[in-house]
Amino acid sequence: MRIAVNAMPSSGYGGLTYLRQILPVLDRRRDPHRWFVYGRPATIKKIRFEASKIVFREVRPCGGIIGRLLAEQLQLPALMRAEGVDLVYTANNPDLVLAPRPRVIAIRYTEPYLYREFFNSRSKQVRCAVLRVLTSVSLRTADHILCVSDYARRVVGAGKPPLLEKTTVVHHGLGAPFLPGAPAPAWAPPAFLFTSAKMIGYSNLIRLAEAYALCRARGLSEPLLVAGGPHDARFERMLKRRVAELGLTEHMRFLGYVDAESMAGAMANARVFIFSSLLEACPNTLIEAMGCGAAIVASDTEPNREVAGEAVAWCDGRNTAAMAERIWAVARDEDYRRTLQAKALAQARGFSWERTADRLVEVLERTLLARRPAWEASAARALEPSAKSAD
Repeated sequence: MRIAVNAMPSSGYGGLTYLRQILPVLDRRRDPHRWFVYGRPATIKKIRFEASKIVFREVRPCGGIIGRLLAEQLQLPALMRAEGVDLVYTANNPDLVLAPRPRVIAIRYTEPYLYREFFNSRSKQVRCAVLRVLTSVSLRTADHILCVSDYARRVVGAGKPPLLEKTTVVHHGLGAPFLPGAPAPAWAPPAFLFTSAKMIGYSNLIRLAEAYALCRARGLSEPLLVAGGPHDARFERMLKRRVAELGLTEHMRFLGYVDAESMAGAMANARVFIFSSLLEACPNTLIEAMGCGAAIVASDTEPNREVAGEAVAWCDGRNTAAMAERIWAVARDEDYRRTLQAKALAQARGFSWERTADRLVEVLERTLLARRPAWEASAARALEPSAKSAD
């Protein structure tokens, strides 16, 4: 099977992490499938590697998000037909409605359905509104919908008929370098708290700063290190202004973008890893922190619970005092931390990129088979290695 992967929407954070992790696994699989990955030059540069079954194609749209959407909906379908692809997989929400069928979309972006709850710039609000419309249309035009959590399926409205019948939940995976025992990065102090989030309203970093200030007032001395690159400049200004008002400028340190190896080392060696986010489709950062054996404090939200179970110390992410109380309890109780670390490692065993890749390929194969003419599908099933002999 020749499979086209639309990576145009995956320019950073979760979408980029997904491609970086799953593509090498797909390339190692012992199956006959070939993959054609289409993305913007900056994206392809970040995900390209020496592959035997994957071809990377650069697409150069013009004119910002509108130009990207036009390139996706008009230029990509022509390129895919020229490649003779059998199936199209879009790794992040909008379907390519003019591309060859069958088409599978992955719902891993729920912000367009919930963005009004958070601090967002006007341009961000417009973008989310457009993406909500496109996603809603795509749910009906796609042949199959892959959701990264039960929560994501429910939020976009795919958790009930008629969409439920063509929907499969496949969680993100886990793999190197997010493993226990990673060395602390050179920039990390001997004792510290750690969090990772992009600069956007739903990261909940303002409440985290306020909770951290309450902990310091009780005697907590460890600095709070914050990893994460820019995203919403308006929110970032609000956050840093609030940090200054709380007198935390020297204690809450913003690291900017941190590479995966350093991130794993910080998660594994932090006294407490705090995941304050209030909006995730599938909280990949939380899964990675569990893989590193971190003692985790996290906002008690539906998607976070779905992947972490009872492996973290939950708090009401909208209640500053409750968050502070939980951070203080974990930071000051070594036995509690060890219990949380053991639970995190046990929970992390349920996630692997190999398992995620297996489920993805299973969905793609099943979708292609369902679109074939009845006689061709019957012949294909008869030739499968698992088919029983007529004898």
